[in-house]
Amino acid sequence: MEIEETINKWFEEVRQKLTGVKTYHRQLELDVDKLCTGLVALVENYAHSVLLLLDKGKILPAKALLRVISDICIKCRWCLKGLETSEEQFDERFNKWLRSSLSEYKTSLERQLNILEGEYGDEVSELKGELRKRISEIEAKSITKEKLLITDELVSGTWDTQSKLNVEALYRRFHEAIHPDLVLFQRTLREYDGMIIYKGDIEEPPERLTVFCLVILCYLFEAIYSLNKWDFSEFEKDIKQLRERTKGE
Repeated sequence: MEIEETINKWFEEVRQKLTGVKTYHRQLELDVDKLCTGLVALVENYAHSVLLLLDKGKILPAKALLRVISDICIKCRWCLKGLETSEEQFDERFNKWLRSSLSEYKTSLERQLNILEGEYGDEVSELKGELRKRISEIEAKSITKEKLLITDELVSGTWDTQSKLNVEALYRRFHEAIHPDLVLFQRTLREYDGMIIYKGDIEEPPERLTVFCLVILCYLFEAIYSLNKWDFSEFEKDIKQLRERTKGE
């Protein structure tokens, strides 16, 4: 079974389950189904982009997107895991995530507004007015500056099913791709026949990164299936089969 075929099959199955019936046993203030469905659609978009980049041998851009997928999946799984304790715990985790998101969005809007005011003075008043309106809407929610960091708090007890691939593998492994520095730059240079070749990328087996993509998705889907008490055994068979096939790559 090809990895891309497996990923496509997984997304199709998850979509059908999430959109086919009401999956959560009680109606919370937040619709849990809506959260899962929206995030799955977002992750699918990124995952297909990763596969396209790897098919073209674009390692660093693919790793950058894998970092994004890891970030989304870790936070979503952490949020959903709160329901194993109580609805209140889920609510607390979701609201913390929401406050962090709004805080970062507000900071971004304020920076945009400062740039416009500094460079354009009294011009572009309509755009500046729109930015001020969005900032005011967030301030009305009494949102203070808050960050949701990828720390032990987020991942504690989260990776029990596949402990060998922890947050280091799923997040920090792709750090270099979105924060390139001079160490990374040196790795993109190649010497050939006395000449330096500027490749703008690093060498790493695309197949290995494709397997990482598969494993990351497995973490997210396992959380959704566990929440709804769906059978996850077929996913586990798929990933075991593909890991055996790619062992040593």
